[in-house]
Amino acid sequence: MQRILLVEPSFYGVDFVKSAKNKGCEVICVVSNINNPEKYGYEGLYDDLIIADIRDDQSILEAINNSKYHSFDAIIPATDYTIEVTAKVANKLGKFGNSIFAAHCARNKDAARKEYQKKGVPSAQFEVVDNLDSAIIASKNIGFPLILKPTNTASSIDVFYIDNQDTLKQRFEEISQLKTSYMGFKVNESYIMEEFLDGPEFSVELFLDNDKIAFAEVTQKLTTAPPYFVELMHVFPTTIQANHKKEIIQTAYRAVQAIDIHNGPTHVEIKLTAQGVKVVEVNGRPGGDHITSDLIQNAYGINIFSKTIELYLNHTVEITPLFYKSALIKFLFATKNGILKGITGLDSLK
Repeated sequence: MQRILLVEPSFYGVDFVKSAKNKGCEVICVVSNINNPEKYGYEGLYDDLIIADIRDDQSILEAINNSKYHSFDAIIPATDYTIEVTAKVANKLGKFGNSIFAAHCARNKDAARKEYQKKGVPSAQFEVVDNLDSAIIASKNIGFPLILKPTNTASSIDVFYIDNQDTLKQRFEEISQLKTSYMGFKVNESYIMEEFLDGPEFSVELFLDNDKIAFAEVTQKLTTAPPYFVELMHVFPTTIQANHKKEIIQTAYRAVQAIDIHNGPTHVEIKLTAQGVKVVEVNGRPGGDHITSDLIQNAYGINIFSKTIELYLNHTVEITPLFYKSALIKFLFATKNGILKGITGLDSLK
């Protein structure tokens, strides 16, 4: 039986636990708290736990070495925030995975933007700032409207649409108060300001096998209008801009290559602007919001989590759709305060 270590499964990462068990693997989860399996919904699906500070690679290394599981076949990050720390552990133990540099760029938007710029990947004009004075100067260079966001958070935490200097001052004061993010990870005290990219939004679900594209498809996204960017719907595969699909995928591939990712799943956010396709960001993980866990599986019969495990165990993978259908998810938002008592009309959907 092959043994897999999963670092802090949560949200999309719970599917790594399920997929690994379905493949007959011994699943050991490296977690920050013994109650996390119950908290995130995988209680009873794993074989054992290793407790460590998942923010620190040395803590993880010591916890593994002090456990009875210091011999294992693969170690995989199972949440966005642990991508870089897992890469450091894998590197020190000589295990398969992407480079520390690639993981760093996937977790730090400023580092990634610099690589896109250096290697000619089309993306937003940007500047990195660490105080209000430099932010005001950057706003004059970039021009309004623009986006202000932390360099190393996720899930759109403190991502602000700025259309004037008063709003910039207000939002910069607000973002400066953000010291730690999810799971207690420290927020960098530098921020990225970038031009607002107008146009329809897509994500590319891209899977590399030793630099070769093993899988690539485009998800169409519907979001609320500025100043907020709440994702309302995902359609897989996209039903619009089919004539731009090749360009969208190729741009995503160039962005992933630019930050030294050679293997595994990535979720690349793209805008189709009047000036062409531009990269918003590369995430070194499967797409969340049910894209990978439900839409890809329902539309193409592909389990990306299972394929990622195969890649880490065998160092190569083959991905072939079982069928070609379509799937979408629509998120419902309340228009007023209250208590949800029930949902009617579901029978008519059938």
